[in-house]
Amino acid sequence: MTTELYLLASLIALLVGLAVGKAWERYKLRDGRWIDRRRLRETPHYMLGLNFLVDNQVDQAIDELTQATSTDTDALEIQMILGNLYREKGQVGRAINVHQALLQRPDLTKLEHAYVLLCLGLDFRHGGFVDRALEAFQEVLQLDPRNRYALVNLQKLHEDQHQWAEALQVREQIAKIDAGRRPDDQQILGFLRNQIGSAQARDGGVIAAARTFSDAIDVDARTVPAYLNLGDVREQQGNIAAAVEAWERLIDAVPEHAYLAFERLERAYRTMGAPKRFIDLCNRLIEQSPQDWRTRLALSRHLSSAGEQRPAFDLLLDALSHHPHGLAIHQEVWAVLSGLGFEPALVKRYIALARDAVFYLDPHVCRHCRYRSTELLWQCPQCHEWNTFVEERIAPAKDTAVADALVNES
Repeated sequence: MTTELYLLASLIALLVGLAVGKAWERYKLRDGRWIDRRRLRETPHYMLGLNFLVDNQVDQAIDELTQATSTDTDALEIQMILGNLYREKGQVGRAINVHQALLQRPDLTKLEHAYVLLCLGLDFRHGGFVDRALEAFQEVLQLDPRNRYALVNLQKLHEDQHQWAEALQVREQIAKIDAGRRPDDQQILGFLRNQIGSAQARDGGVIAAARTFSDAIDVDARTVPAYLNLGDVREQQGNIAAAVEAWERLIDAVPEHAYLAFERLERAYRTMGAPKRFIDLCNRLIEQSPQDWRTRLALSRHLSSAGEQRPAFDLLLDALSHHPHGLAIHQEVWAVLSGLGFEPALVKRYIALARDAVFYLDPHVCRHCRYRSTELLWQCPQCHEWNTFVEERIAPAKDTAVADALVNES
């Protein structure tokens, strides 16, 4: 019986403790009066401000949240949101003033202090005040060494300054915090090592660069530019066989980006006296990926340069059936047709196939921020994320067989 009474008393004490804790979260003593913080956050202005924020109506959100602060001037979260909104609108000076004022509050907890500093660092970075942003993020890490967001922004600051070794060091800290839970860590570590290797190669440190490129590949086997750069360095050293090995490894590891090595391999095979290896390589890739238009284009150019215009033309029509808006293919078609004397039947086949094509220059789009580029970039110049570009494709035109049938009917 005594044991049961003891357990009951312990349970009551626990429930009382939870109730007191909830009350402490909800209420705050200000000027001798207990203020209901939850009720303040539920004012119409606060809720309207959040709704406008969700709808991306920044100006209206600022107006409502500013009015909400008139009833609760100490509402830290509202002031932080307002400062961040000012920054997003480009009013960096105003954002800095808001966040600096918050730092003067004597009652900030350690965590609150860290997050206000983080917002201030973002203000400085947005305004181009690199040194002050760097200092702010470092102060955040002194208060909260595992603050991942501060570390990520610190890494981006170093990247913006092309301080690749420092960026790599910070990313290694992030990878330790993530403990293998985020697959993009290894990818970014690989790309940063590739950037270090590129800087070493530009400075003439070819041997060190080759070692760094190899390290990048070891860290992440899908670090495409590291294969290209490693092969370039080997070629520069006069070791064509090692260069070919690096470029062929790229094709095996990341076949969707094989086309980036085509010109290099075609040149190297020719130097080695084995041009047929390029034809065999292309045929193997087409067999593995029947919709691969880039390989067909590369093989067509190779055959055309060797005087084999007819098979080159057939390959181009195959490429068009999978990628009808590829301007490079259309340009190559006309070059081949010119070499064939613009045979009417061939011109009709091409026109029938291309009738529904939409012309634009092989666009690439960032998955993260939708930035567009005419070329494949490894780091987005707008959001600065790594390896986020994909090729945007339009639905294929009618296949070659249907196009030929249309010509025959006419």
